[in-house]
Amino acid sequence: STMNISGNTGTDAGNYTATVTLKDSGNYQWSDGSTSSINLSWRISPKSVSVTWGSTTFTYNGKAQGPTASASSGIYGETLNITRTTEIDAGTHTSTASISSVSGGRGKASNYTLTGNTKQFTIARAKTATASAANKTYNGATQTGVTGSQVTWSGTQSAIDAGTYTAKATPTSNYAWSDGTTGAKSISWTINKKSVSVTWGSTTTFTYNGSPQAPTASADSGISGETLNITRTTEVSAGTHTSTASIESVT
Repeated sequence: STMNISGNTGTDAGNYTATVTLKDSGNYQWSDGSTSSINLSWRISPKSVSVTWGSTTFTYNGKAQGPTASASSGIYGETLNITRTTEIDAGTHTSTASISSVSGGRGKASNYTLTGNTKQFTIARAKTATASAANKTYNGATQTGVTGSQVTWSGTQSAIDAGTYTAKATPTSNYAWSDGTTGAKSISWTINKKSVSVTWGSTTTFTYNGSPQAPTASADSGISGETLNITRTTEVSAGTHTSTASIESVT
């Protein structure tokens, strides 16, 4: 051979430079007439390996999830350690795999490149959202007539006065109803009127005097600070009558 070559071997992926020198520059020259050493750039490209992905369907559990990812080096004694990105919240996501390290052999991740290193996966909403109503009885205080978990509320959830109310429950982003739906549900609930007993006066027998007469009537609200003002029907004529009590006002 008329040349000496150095730097023309390599093992790891990367860029290299080989140097070629004429052994006898007195009798030989390059085609352009020069005799100086020539540097030649060359490269070993990373080995391309394909990623194998696991299951891509999950259900929200409050923890990080994503499909498993693995890849075979194809090189005896070298094991690729693959990591991949994960997500917590429900939705459609993309996991990206990468080589965290190489065990054995050259032990260099830079000697490899991954193909198919992204994978779409889905985390479904957990079907555990609940909402229910419980009727109440007026007690003079604010009461909550609906309960639920993993939902947001709108409408009326708390009230004081007797009546029927409507609240709307909507599952939060990571949850669904047991049937898998996610729409708002309207829930009616009631604060029932408080039942109180009338106390009648002991006198139920009267003598005609030309004026309206009837037994006295009263009732205790049972609510601190609220007084029931009771009115009752009366009669003027002699006879057997029925008096009916009613709440005229509350003070």
